[in-house]
Amino acid sequence: MTRKRRFFQSIRFKLLLVSLALLAIPWAGYRYLQETERFLRQTQETMLLGTAQAVAAILHNSPAMINPTRHTTGDLSCDPLQYVNQLERPIQLDGYTEDWLPYMGNLQRFPEQGEWLFDSILGEYGGYLYLLLRVNDRRVLYHPPGSTRLDQGDYIDLRLESPDGKITRYRIATTSPGWVSAREMPDRSENPLPIGREDRIQGEWQTSENGYTLELRIPRYLIGERIAVTVADLDDTAGALTRHLVSSTGNGQHAPLGRIVRPDPEIGRLIGGLEHENARIWVVNNQRLVLARRGRLQPPETVIENDEPVQFSPLQPLMRLILDQPSAHFQDDFSRSARLGGREIDAALAGQPQSRRRSTTDGRAVIISAAWPIQSSSGVAGAVLVEQTTNRILSLQNQALEQITGITLALFLFIGLAILGFASLLTARIRRLSQRIEKAVTTDGRILGPLTADRSNDEIGDLSHSFSGVLNRLAEYNRYLEAMASRLAHEFRTPLTIVRSSLENLQTDTADGDQQRYILRAQEGIERLGLILHRMREATRLEQQLAQTEMLSFDLGALLDMALEGYGSAFPQVMFQLDRCEGPVIIHGAPDLISQALDKLISNAVDFHQPGTAIQLILKRTDRHHVRLSVRNSGPPLPQGMEQELFSSMVSIRKNSGNEPHLGLGLYLVRLISEFHGGRAEADTLESPSAVEFSLLLPVIPQSR
Repeated sequence: MTRKRRFFQSIRFKLLLVSLALLAIPWAGYRYLQETERFLRQTQETMLLGTAQAVAAILHNSPAMINPTRHTTGDLSCDPLQYVNQLERPIQLDGYTEDWLPYMGNLQRFPEQGEWLFDSILGEYGGYLYLLLRVNDRRVLYHPPGSTRLDQGDYIDLRLESPDGKITRYRIATTSPGWVSAREMPDRSENPLPIGREDRIQGEWQTSENGYTLELRIPRYLIGERIAVTVADLDDTAGALTRHLVSSTGNGQHAPLGRIVRPDPEIGRLIGGLEHENARIWVVNNQRLVLARRGRLQPPETVIENDEPVQFSPLQPLMRLILDQPSAHFQDDFSRSARLGGREIDAALAGQPQSRRRSTTDGRAVIISAAWPIQSSSGVAGAVLVEQTTNRILSLQNQALEQITGITLALFLFIGLAILGFASLLTARIRRLSQRIEKAVTTDGRILGPLTADRSNDEIGDLSHSFSGVLNRLAEYNRYLEAMASRLAHEFRTPLTIVRSSLENLQTDTADGDQQRYILRAQEGIERLGLILHRMREATRLEQQLAQTEMLSFDLGALLDMALEGYGSAFPQVMFQLDRCEGPVIIHGAPDLISQALDKLISNAVDFHQPGTAIQLILKRTDRHHVRLSVRNSGPPLPQGMEQELFSSMVSIRKNSGNEPHLGLGLYLVRLISEFHGGRAEADTLESPSAVEFSLLLPVIPQSR
């Protein structure tokens, strides 16, 4: 009968697996595209380095890289710098930071080390300079109303250098949150009394979660190129005022003024002609402050909205889910930065050009940046940084991969169908050959007739011819065996009959002692021959009986309880012990066959056990679905490597056979019965204590909990 085979076990499925080798085509294409992408990125890095070098060459020894205040006496290269952001709209003076959100990444914290007291940011729009201060103060101490002194509460000092070089100090102090104005204070003096009022400097003081926030607006004509901000934090401790001063340019009330640095329009004009599409050029000084910026990494919003992807193929929606897609909407952390960092900037300021590839914080784009040093007569004056995304390269790579995938799928579909058809043809021929072989042989192994060979000349035809020849030779050999068995039975029965009749005749006559002894030996031989035939017939009948045995569910533990009583009566000189698990052990099988197998194991244990020791019957669960029935006796160990050979037919290791013949069929019957019940038979030698154990591993019916 033809066994029903699943599709994944068939030749068709295996040939389809072979056709999966076509997937090497997109893999090879993908590897090629990776190498191409690497080459394009290297080319892009080289191009960006060339652009940065060109900009650096234009700015080499350019006066635009030198601050206008350098005409003054003294070396100002180490002065503290105060960066001014270029605002896109004026700031509303309300004491809140919403208008400053695009520039909050440029906040400067003071002091830079340890616990900070305040952070600040400068901005410029139109004719005004805007200042935002966020002060970290757990207890804000306001000035007492009516007092003319400006040192009895928290205050802010501004020191400004006017365009004509004069330094003026202003103080902002308030009795409560709200609108504030500046008071002019005597410079280089500890006198807390103001000498005038400056209403042109205006602002808003508001409390915050961590202290207070101050926004100031200063007319541009009041400031030259220098500014310093000092925050005074006063605390009322035990009735005495303690003062903590922190300046944006140093420590103490008389810290030096910081030099104002702002983007230079002249540098922006010089680099404006070298812009690339979707590229950005930065120029920074040797303190990493931005002096100019041109270009953008993201196209304008109108371009982004109209730049919808075109459906090139039906695979594109699927590929967009699998592949990383270029995106113009990504988070650009450096878009409004006032100070740039990165290893390429560090290398360029050290005089070594370098490029870098980084991912945006949201992971939606990869940016390649290249930095080149700007040389001056006094050394490296700054650096040029050119940035561009890899979106164009990624877009080209995805298009090429989509084309390769489409071609591969078409080839795979065509070749897969061809292989499936060819495999179906082969399997149909093999199936017909299998059906012809099964029709030529019965279930019990008898050959009904010759097998007609296939006429084809391929390998399946050769296989058909081989099967035909083998079946023909097996048919002849089966006829020989059948005839030999018949002749052997006839020849075996005849001498037995003659011996039996002769012995019966001898018994009827008077015989001396020797004749009687010979007669007994002849009878013993006849009985041994009859026992051999009986056991051979028993094994044959058991193999035939297994196919007709009815299966039922029964308790194996109860069967052992009853069998133990019978063994005690049959072998009174032997002690038996039962060690079984609690509760019923229900198996599905034939109780008579289990009893027969157990009888064989008990008989074998009785023959080999040491006198005075007990034979143990052990019934234990190995897991929820199996149980182990073991017979253990103390005795000689099993020969090394013979544990499983003992269960084969006609295998025996007994040294002294005694009067009863042992053909090695007992354990063979045990193996047949265990395999019939879906289990297996095992034999093992135990070292401590020294014993031999024969076991049946049988499946059980799980009990509901």
